[in-house]
Amino acid sequence: MTPGERRVRNRAPMRRISTPSRLGPVRDTGLTVGGSRRRSPRKRNNRPVYAIIAALAIGIVLLASAAGTRAARMKEPNPGDLVAPAANETSAPIDPLRDPTPIFATYRSLNLRLPVDPGDVTALAFHQASGRQTLAMDSLAPDADMAQAAKLKAVPASQAPSGSAESTASIQTVWQGSVLRLWRSNRTGAPDTAADVGADPGSIVYAPVTGTVLQVRAYKLYSKYPDYEIHIKPDGWPEVDVVLIHVDDVSVVAGDRVTGGASRIACVRKMSDKIDIQLGGYTRNGGDHVHVQLNRVAVPGKLEQLTGS
Repeated sequence: MTPGERRVRNRAPMRRISTPSRLGPVRDTGLTVGGSRRRSPRKRNNRPVYAIIAALAIGIVLLASAAGTRAARMKEPNPGDLVAPAANETSAPIDPLRDPTPIFATYRSLNLRLPVDPGDVTALAFHQASGRQTLAMDSLAPDADMAQAAKLKAVPASQAPSGSAESTASIQTVWQGSVLRLWRSNRTGAPDTAADVGADPGSIVYAPVTGTVLQVRAYKLYSKYPDYEIHIKPDGWPEVDVVLIHVDDVSVVAGDRVTGGASRIACVRKMSDKIDIQLGGYTRNGGDHVHVQLNRVAVPGKLEQLTGS
């Protein structure tokens, strides 16, 4: 028998019930909190006590949910977990005065837009990603002259088509540049399974596809350097996980709706002062970039293979 139970049986004056001092962990969606409370002995005159406890509990859940959403960007979830979108989706801000960034690659019928403004691009390179679940992209730009790019420390732009209104529309929708082809001898993935889009640190990063943010995860690159990865599920493609890394100042959380080439999701993280970046051999900013890749996701009940046209 607890001291509190003795006071009830002796009909001592009722004391104020305090809020539980410890809450369980807040998930990175900021929606679920844990917690416990003790039950008072059942007596006919304890209904006001239950009402107070219920009101306090509701208040605790609401406050914890709001705090969890704000903390989600900085909280590091369990490695390997992908969280479901939040029940009430919100949309990431879009600049109504700007056109979406142009398309630089495709995966089957899925268009991938530049994750940075075309004027901010220092170079664009395709290479192998790590892992067996990566998906190869098809570049819409011609290959660059690698020797000339290494000499100039810049990637020459391709010649833009001219003439008809149709070709002008193509210029506006497809990136008019050229791409580097890099090789990573220590990678097992197929070529063109990752794209490094070079830009100066602090450059705005836009969502490359229209869809829903699945997760923002903090991790350490090479188990040493802080970084973020952002996972986006494209609309109509539940089998595809679009992943971006080497980003900072993340402005989205799980459940946010994003528009390809228009929704700001982060900015480019400075990594060139910490690691030797392969792209740095072709740019004058040390090779800082945002990395984009597509991963295959298992969908229950869906047997369609993701490879092929």
